[in-house]
Amino acid sequence: MAIQHTLYISASRLKIDSAIQGSVDDELIMPYILLAQDMHILPILGTDLDNDLKSHIQAGTLGDNLNNKTLVETYIQPCLVQFAFTQLVPYLRLRFVNNAVVIMGSNEQSVSATYDDLKPVMDTATNAAEFYRQRLIDYITNNTSLFPKYNTNTGSDLNPTQRNYFAGLNLDRVNPISNKMSVFLSGANIKTYDC
Repeated sequence: MAIQHTLYISASRLKIDSAIQGSVDDELIMPYILLAQDMHILPILGTDLDNDLKSHIQAGTLGDNLNNKTLVETYIQPCLVQFAFTQLVPYLRLRFVNNAVVIMGSNEQSVSATYDDLKPVMDTATNAAEFYRQRLIDYITNNTSLFPKYNTNTGSDLNPTQRNYFAGLNLDRVNPISNKMSVFLSGANIKTYDC
């Protein structure tokens, strides 16, 4: 039994709106669209709004609600294109076949790009994706009344986040797990700041 996934963009849309060329196989592209969607769009929407939008896409009724259509076409799709591109780029030059990983594209007239060649392209796409994701966050948070499913997550549902930019350094305050940690630290004569 095949698993059905609902995607906010198609492989064709990714090819049109990014540097991916038409000759790249859709079967190679689709898993990275799904990965980017799950990693970068779902946390912004939360489980309930994400499921609601996907159910409208499956039913062909997304266009019946102008708010949902605007959210998907104007905010989600441009963001997802860039994140999917970023996820896909490193794998375009590699193919996992049988018992080997091979580098594609090397012949007499061309040389495969190295990871160092790809990194600036991926960084540029990530910057664009974060820009579009911030627009998505701003739009949803300023129009929560238009999306009633945005704040209805319960239990194990993923609650929406408003965090976007990440520079590789986490500066969030971390509170100790329990008072036992504070007692241990002070007993060991270890000074902490705001702990």
